[in-house]
Amino acid sequence: MRFSSSFLLITPLILVLSACSSTTSSTSTTQVKETVITPTPEVIHQDFSNILDGNFRGQLSYKNNKPYFQSCDDPQLYQVITETALNDVYNKIDEDNGEPVYIEFAGQIVFPKSKKSKSSVMVELDRINHMASTKTSLQCAKATDTFSFKAKGNAPYWRINIHDNKLFFATKASNQSYTVTNSTVESTKQQVISAIKSDEQRLSLTMQLGSCYVSDNKEYWGYITVVESIHGKFSGCGELGQLTSEQPFTGEYLSQSKQSSDQDINLSLNANHTLEYQQGNQATKTVKTGFWKSNTPNTVVAMFTKQDGKKIQQEIIFKRNGLSLSSNEVNKDNVLAKLDEILTFEKMNAKYSSLKGDEIQIKRQFTAQFINPANSIDLEVQKAVRNYFKIHRTDPKNTRFNSVRFDLNGDGKDEAIVLLDWCSSNGCEMLVFESKDKGLVFSSRVSRIQAPILVAETQHFSWQDLFIAKDNNWLQLDFDGLSYPLKISAAKSIERPTESSGVVLFSEGRPTTWFSIK
Repeated sequence: MRFSSSFLLITPLILVLSACSSTTSSTSTTQVKETVITPTPEVIHQDFSNILDGNFRGQLSYKNNKPYFQSCDDPQLYQVITETALNDVYNKIDEDNGEPVYIEFAGQIVFPKSKKSKSSVMVELDRINHMASTKTSLQCAKATDTFSFKAKGNAPYWRINIHDNKLFFATKASNQSYTVTNSTVESTKQQVISAIKSDEQRLSLTMQLGSCYVSDNKEYWGYITVVESIHGKFSGCGELGQLTSEQPFTGEYLSQSKQSSDQDINLSLNANHTLEYQQGNQATKTVKTGFWKSNTPNTVVAMFTKQDGKKIQQEIIFKRNGLSLSSNEVNKDNVLAKLDEILTFEKMNAKYSSLKGDEIQIKRQFTAQFINPANSIDLEVQKAVRNYFKIHRTDPKNTRFNSVRFDLNGDGKDEAIVLLDWCSSNGCEMLVFESKDKGLVFSSRVSRIQAPILVAETQHFSWQDLFIAKDNNWLQLDFDGLSYPLKISAAKSIERPTESSGVVLFSEGRPTTWFSIK
């Protein structure tokens, strides 16, 4: 075999270079350590929520040329921020006396933009609905829940009040009642409300946002109004009412930890829009306070302004599903962060205690009695059942119900125990509503209940246990701090109800008379 002379000359050089390269590579490997680069987590900046059109009423005053607001149900002063001509309206009502005035306005509670601010929150005023001198106004005693809109004028005298789709029109000559035919009142745009009387007489009310002063200039109303009817054309001022509506968010909530009851969280959403958040036991308790706000039935914003007495700025936006609130992220100082797991709160009937229910017993005296449904419909229960289906976004269709009343939690008020006609050989669907000062509030739903139902002498979380018969056996339903068990399969099996109070609900068994929900 023959090789070219060029190959023989190049080969030794290649071998030498190869050897040098191999040595260098080996040395480099022993001297250079591998560097692991950890990716920097993405920082997501996000503004705090704007939840407009909250209703506020109370006193407005000025200090050092700055406006401050004191709510009717809160003694604290809040600095007001606004882009409206608030000072001009105030001076016209107060006539430079520097006295507080009564005010109703639409707005929201917000965090101050500067962390150096002494206030943990401020009130943002978006729209003035009403302002009046405290000397001529009923102030916080003024009723705002008896109308959705009202208007008036004095040249000549006339008055209008709209409530429950009825329009009442008064002049010096007469009082007339009309039915609104075309619209509900909306707050932020011009609209014309049409109404008709039983004799076919028609009336129209045009309402437009604008500065409107009653003739003596002691009152400001936020709408300019014009009425046209068979009796003539009338001009004047108008204002929105603040109809009392059910607040689906107010109440006590519990988030139970899977690891330890010491990490359970109580969340209180109060009627005056303050909140309190407590996590942990007495030794390691974390307490946050703040406010909550909402302008939809499905979303509520929790604003945390203090933690263990120190100022903070945190916000959690909860989504509502029935009686549950849940979220998976928190906004801390305008930086959005994901929570380790979804934070879910369940609505309760009272603030939760980590003590087991059977450790606390309140001895009650019972009188044996057999309780059956009345022959007539309980309208309060009908409303509560209807609202239950509305909250759960379910059409009850042809569902019917019947109910009995008994005090299950020993507070002196009778709960409503409802059976729906969703019945089979296994039993019927049962709903329990707790009696509160403002009416009946949903507590529990239990499937496949066989009547009659025996009330026990024993309790859990101050609620009496219930005994039901099932397939020649007995089951005991215990309240768990949130509700009675949803499914009777979760109930405790017992040999016989030895601790019965003698009170029997639906003592004659399944109702034979049912009432429509709608």
